[in-house]
Amino acid sequence: MPVAFTESIAQREIGEIPHLADFTFHKTLRDVDFEGVPVKGLDADFYRRPVGDRLLSVGVYRFGGSETHRAWGWVGEAHCSWHAYRDPGTGGFDGPFAGCPLLRVILDGRRARGFELGPDGPARRFLVDPEDGVVAGAVTARPV
Repeated sequence: MPVAFTESIAQREIGEIPHLADFTFHKTLRDVDFEGVPVKGLDADFYRRPVGDRLLSVGVYRFGGSETHRAWGWVGEAHCSWHAYRDPGTGGFDGPFAGCPLLRVILDGRRARGFELGPDGPARRFLVDPEDGVVAGAVTARPV
């Protein structure tokens, strides 16, 4: 297959929310960390599939068992190409948006109390119960 044709397919496919049925499971990470701070209850499953001579990877992030967002791009690249946030009200997606998802860890000292997803304005906030570490759930809230 000519390189130009392969690249045009790859560019078209990467800008769409990935359908996991097209991918093969790769691995799971538990209590994903951001900038060295693990977030209890934030897990990610990673899937891969070949596109031409490259590997497309998608991370499906879950908090307390519910999907919060997806981020995808090429294996070996430092940053995500695209991301989408799961809409808790509809079960659909907001996005896709170019680049990595906007994620802010909410800290209590050096411990993660939870995280927020999304740009300025209404944000998705996910909190961990500070007393027992159990995931408290997701709520839509204004940024702090």
